[in-house]
Amino acid sequence: MKRSLAFAMLALSLSAMLSLGSAPFRPALQTVVPGQRPILLLFTYYTSKDSPTPGSDFTLFFRLGNTGEVKARNIVVTFTPGDFLPRRTGGVVADTAIAAGADTGYEQPLTVSPEMQGKSIGSLDMQVSYNDEDGVAYSGSFNLTLRVGRPASPQVGPTRTPTPTLRPLLLIDGYEASTTPLKPGTQFALSLSIRNGGAAEAKDATLVVGGGSSDTPSGTPGSPGGAGVSGAGGNFQIFAPLGSSNVQFLGSVASGVTLNTGLHLIVNNTTAPGAYPLTISLIYTDPAGMTFTDDHVVTLLVYSPPFVEVSFYRPPDVLFAGQPGSLPIQIVNLDRKSVILSRMTVRSEGAELTNNQSPIGFLDAGGYFTLDPTLTTFTPGPTEIVVDIDYLDDFNTPQLISQTLIVEVVEAPEPSEGEGGGGGPVFEPAAPETFWQKVMRFVRGLLGLDSGLPEPAVPIVPPDEELPPGVVPVPIVPKG
Repeated sequence: MKRSLAFAMLALSLSAMLSLGSAPFRPALQTVVPGQRPILLLFTYYTSKDSPTPGSDFTLFFRLGNTGEVKARNIVVTFTPGDFLPRRTGGVVADTAIAAGADTGYEQPLTVSPEMQGKSIGSLDMQVSYNDEDGVAYSGSFNLTLRVGRPASPQVGPTRTPTPTLRPLLLIDGYEASTTPLKPGTQFALSLSIRNGGAAEAKDATLVVGGGSSDTPSGTPGSPGGAGVSGAGGNFQIFAPLGSSNVQFLGSVASGVTLNTGLHLIVNNTTAPGAYPLTISLIYTDPAGMTFTDDHVVTLLVYSPPFVEVSFYRPPDVLFAGQPGSLPIQIVNLDRKSVILSRMTVRSEGAELTNNQSPIGFLDAGGYFTLDPTLTTFTPGPTEIVVDIDYLDDFNTPQLISQTLIVEVVEAPEPSEGEGGGGGPVFEPAAPETFWQKVMRFVRGLLGLDSGLPEPAVPIVPPDEELPPGVVPVPIVPKG
């Protein structure tokens, strides 16, 4: 009986032990007590450099401590760029957790902003975010103040004087166009005055219009066989070389010597009025074989003046000395485009002119403008009539066009004989009648004869001539 009871108790004990070994372990859940939370504070911070200067790099060391009653998790520290710029981390430092009552150290590489030049103190904004065991989010903000140093002043001491390098320097002292003003389609010669203003001789100098270059870079030794010159890459839309290429060999130019040269160019006929730069390259070597390329720019002005003609719109009348006469003058616009002319003035030396000024204004292509001044001159012979036309050019500068016309002035005719008395022959008055002539007429009357007064003689005028003024023709009646 006792043995069976002992076996039963042993079986119960083994069953209990097997039951305990097969059951899984379940830890108890941590529950946050209401009113408890993690609190992260900045305990301390310092820099790897005492006073970093603007533009220099340094490292910020800081410690965060959890003064709360529960653990802080998912800690993220963010630095805002300002007086100090974050490096390497992008301004973000992260950690998993800080237990309650514990603290942890961190570091952040920074650079002092160059804008801190002249300042001694800068501020750094640090944001900290975290949460508790239940995922409740918390955040905090800290403002760090850091000292900024000033760059060390360079030490003043004796400096070594560099030895000057003697090199040539070709300059364009002056330039001039043979034709003024330059117009679209104008062919002209451009004269250049080139001076060596350097302290050494310029050898194998070459001039390139439009800009050019050498196969050897400027300031480097040339090749033993000589450097080639490229001049085809220039701009020739406005000015183009004429009669020769745009590359001209000048030879050697000694120091202080002035060389006068030139070349022929043409203005493109499609060029609009304006000021156009022209690049001129001078390529040469010094006595040591170093190659130099100097680019110069000259400015040429292109005008488009009016193309007008002054003439008579009909043959002028015969002009007599001492008598006023009209001049039928016209201006014709021969250009392909319209023009604006200011004023027209007609003048002549030694003569009097009236109605000789008039404003013109807008003239279409092929249009005309007329003016009929009155000329009075007392000198017979050829007389010059000068017509002046005022206008503003393409650079708003007053300009003048003058053209000359020639008219012939003749002497006034002499008055003919008898002019001023009616134009006919002069008749002498009849002599007064005497007493005896009156007696004879009385006697003829008694005898039945003609006793009238004698009539003056009438001149005989040929049929193809007109009678003088005041003479009345007497019809001839045949006798019988």
